Amino acid sequence: MKTNASLLRSLAAAVVLAFDTATHTSFAQTATTDPVGFVTIAIAGGGAQGAPVYTFASLGLLNPVAFQSTTTSVGGDAAIVDSAATWTDGLYNTNGANPSHFVEVTSGPGAGTKYDITGTVQATKTLNLIGPLLAGITSGASYKIRPHWTLAGVFGATNQNGLSGGNINSADQILLYRGSGFVTYYYQTSGAGGQGWRKKGDSFTDASSSVIYPDDGILIARQQNASVSLTINGAVKTGQTSIPVVSGYSLLGNVYAAGMTLSSSNLYTGDSATGIASGNINTADQVLFWNGTGFDTYYYQTSGAGGTGWRKKGDSFTEAQNTAIPVGAALFLSRAGAPFNWVAPQSPASFN
Repeated sequence: MKTNASLLRSLAAAVVLAFDTATHTSFAQTATTDPVGFVTIAIAGGGAQGAPVYTFASLGLLNPVAFQSTTTSVGGDAAIVDSAATWTDGLYNTNGANPSHFVEVTSGPGAGTKYDITGTVQATKTLNLIGPLLAGITSGASYKIRPHWTLAGVFGATNQNGLSGGNINSADQILLYRGSGFVTYYYQTSGAGGQGWRKKGDSFTDASSSVIYPDDGILIARQQNASVSLTINGAVKTGQTSIPVVSGYSLLGNVYAAGMTLSSSNLYTGDSATGIASGNINTADQVLFWNGTGFDTYYYQTSGAGGTGWRKKGDSFTEAQNTAIPVGAALFLSRAGAPFNWVAPQSPASFN
């Protein structure tokens, strides 16, 4: 597979989640109470320059709600209007080249879909979005606005959360999968371009506001011997989540504070327009998990010997529906057909 697999030969990951009973009240028209907690990502050590050790994880938490309300209408296919909105011009607009906030629709046909905000207009009480909005979103849909996670927000504005700085060759690296391959970031402390977060290939431009999306899988390349840990505090995701799956490869994280299984994930729906395509190992879409030395490949079998259901490559007879997608885990999804939205159900199903 064309996923820079050579970079992943020494992967290790561990994520621990804990909840408390505190509540968060957003600065919004109405109050919201989200379960809150923390995720600790153990970043494996034992690497060296040119031979890093890898940790593969996802954040599993969100930033707190900044505003929540209900739509009055939609404007075209890339704006929502809220007559009760109290925001000011530009409040949730993009931060330079990167979006600073996103809106999630939380009820109705578009529940769980997310859109970056490109404009906040006080006079018309409008949010302009990177659309298009999912068909069916209209008046009366509840929504929440949250700040995005960024490199600086997760790993520290001055990289104070444990990774080692340096130049592109010596620093620890954070890799995010974007479309057809990894985009690499690092904290620069030496060489031309000054100090701060940088993107590989551009040592002069500040990359601290680069977005880490809620459903991103994150690959951390550690070039130091010592292991470190990163603790993230935030809000637990509630409600279903609509996760875009592109043609080709997507690297997707578990957005929830609890594990799922292949069966409970809703990746397979029986309709290839809304979930993975079934078939045999050669024709079905594939779900791939890194096991430390290679990829374990799973698919939904509907043809060939071995019956119907989730199967692991190399064993078409053994049921694999209970294969775990743990808290903080990520997976590659190989999609042969057109893009679709994976609608993942809330996990755990209840917080009571």
